[in-house]
Amino acid sequence: MTQRFQDIVDEMITRRGLLEGGAAIGLLSLAGPVGAVTKASPPKFAPVPANLYDTVTVPAGYEAKTLIAWGDPLFDSVTAPFNRDKLTRADQETRFGFNNDMLAVFPAAWSFPTKATGEGRFILCANNEYFDQTLMFGERVIDAEGLAATTEAAYAAMGVSIVQLENKAGAWSVIKDKAPGGGAINRRITPFTPVVFDGPAKAHPWIKVAGVKANELQNLKLNDGAVAIGTLANCAGGWTPWGTYLTAEENFQNYVIASKKVNGAEPKLEQDADVFGYGLKDSFKRPGHPAHLDLTQNPTAAALYGWIVEIDPYDPSWMPRKRTALGRKKGEAATTALSKDGRLVVYSGDDERNQFIYKFVSSKKFNPKNRTANRDLLSEGQLYVAQFNATGKGVWLKLNVASANAALKANGADEALLIADEADLMVRVRVAAAALGATPMDRPEDVECPVDAKFNSSGIVLAVCTNNSDAKANSPANPRRGADSEPNVTGHIVRIDESGQDPAATSFRWDIFALAGDPVSADAKGDGKSKPPVGAWIGGAPSFKGDRFACPDNIAFDGQGRVFIATDGSPSVFGDCNDGVLVTAVAGAGPRLVQRFLTGPVGCEICGPLLAPDARTFFCAIQHPGESDTNDKNFSGALFSGDRQRPFSSWPDGGESWPRPGVVYVRRIDGGRIGGD
Repeated sequence: MTQRFQDIVDEMITRRGLLEGGAAIGLLSLAGPVGAVTKASPPKFAPVPANLYDTVTVPAGYEAKTLIAWGDPLFDSVTAPFNRDKLTRADQETRFGFNNDMLAVFPAAWSFPTKATGEGRFILCANNEYFDQTLMFGERVIDAEGLAATTEAAYAAMGVSIVQLENKAGAWSVIKDKAPGGGAINRRITPFTPVVFDGPAKAHPWIKVAGVKANELQNLKLNDGAVAIGTLANCAGGWTPWGTYLTAEENFQNYVIASKKVNGAEPKLEQDADVFGYGLKDSFKRPGHPAHLDLTQNPTAAALYGWIVEIDPYDPSWMPRKRTALGRKKGEAATTALSKDGRLVVYSGDDERNQFIYKFVSSKKFNPKNRTANRDLLSEGQLYVAQFNATGKGVWLKLNVASANAALKANGADEALLIADEADLMVRVRVAAAALGATPMDRPEDVECPVDAKFNSSGIVLAVCTNNSDAKANSPANPRRGADSEPNVTGHIVRIDESGQDPAATSFRWDIFALAGDPVSADAKGDGKSKPPVGAWIGGAPSFKGDRFACPDNIAFDGQGRVFIATDGSPSVFGDCNDGVLVTAVAGAGPRLVQRFLTGPVGCEICGPLLAPDARTFFCAIQHPGESDTNDKNFSGALFSGDRQRPFSSWPDGGESWPRPGVVYVRRIDGGRIGGD
């Protein structure tokens, strides 16, 4: 009989002696140092009221400004005004991309340890996760001809945007390069950009054949193993101690599709069709779809995606690397820390229901004296997957060919489905992780660990699980309410404490940092579309106090003892407020105070929360503004049904303008630290 999660919680509280005054204080505490922070620091601002405004709303004493948005030019040579009705692939490749997600800001000159610089020049890296042709082009895409004419430009809007910034007295602005190429720092990396595969799977037959075919279908002849397949579906990521950007490819299966049904696919492809693209299960026609991403013409093209990609923002001549040693999945996050013996650790999630949390530990040690000497650090190492036990303990399961095959055989797997070698292990890492007994999670998105200027960690990790609509899922570290028969519609955040405070440890302890929802009562109901109870109670007490929220997605630490939590889908649970950003103290006993710091415009998702190095600017991405209205009505459906011709938002330009996703920055008017005194 499966043990109820609530019973597990009660056992943990009793066993660890953490029940104080009727509240699960210990279970909900996150004590101890966080990077260089040694004490709790609660939010210090007047929280933003719940609202449905079509703008970015911040606390009194703060201001929010748009930094850059879809279509803004990256070069002085781009003089024509942005016109989405005439957008081509070539034009889009010179402009900021669409639906930006994760953000990273690098100082103009990298140093180690990192410096908490304020004013000056910086480099912004922004993921452009996905396109929505209805939100981009409106009525142009209603017929097949218009859809075909816009598809290539839509694909070029994905990938990564790199652009220089300048901060003068708290006012941030974009610095354009003169023209593309010629060593320009500003650039776009799209699904058409040449990249190189690195690590154990670089010569895997699926990758090798698909890469050659991709170049052939584009009539390209590239040297040094380069393939013009770029990167797409870029969600979260991270950055390294040597100043490179890591971007994770998430829902790539939406773009690697088939013009006709793929028949007779290899059994290994069919085994996990969700990560091998539409066409293995259903035909999916998109007029104008790039040939090199068509499974009908390039059957294993999906193996080219699902990787963590390393980009050097300082060196445009260094080709992006797809780091196959970190495993192939629908990746979320690539958060780095240094182990106690100097090796690099990378945490990541797999953002799908009942998938897993991973950790990579490099074989070699970080060289702090030579930046480029670290360029092969992600080529070789050990990949692990997390197993959470009901005792509040956990282990990092080592992923290797022998143990994976032993588990597959024990489960009765057909001989044809065994792992062939190390390359096959990395390509089919989901299969190996499941066979070894990794714990299925409620859509593990961001996995973050606070670090200091030298990337040292105290071994604390927060793993954000957005939600899980599967009512049957029930596993440790994934809360369920009532009789464990209800889906986790609100999501939650898990705390991991690495043994010995070492990120490279192979065991850990875990707690629930926060169960999202409404802290007012255990049986609170949502007022959006959600039906199950959404009370944020666990262990007989609220897991936090203050402003209710749901669907945590990405988080950021400010170095001052606080964590910023961005949401994706909270309006579907609580219909009185757009998605936003909440802030709470990291350390201290629960239930900790959660306060709403920011809300976005109508229909948006908040992505990429980030504090500037000096913590005096907060950045975030506004993704898909206008995608839905305040009643969760979808614009795409309204457009095709003839109910509506324009999206439900006009952010950021206002009036009757068409909405554009973009990046905002928030500062205190008095110039002080964000969230501080």
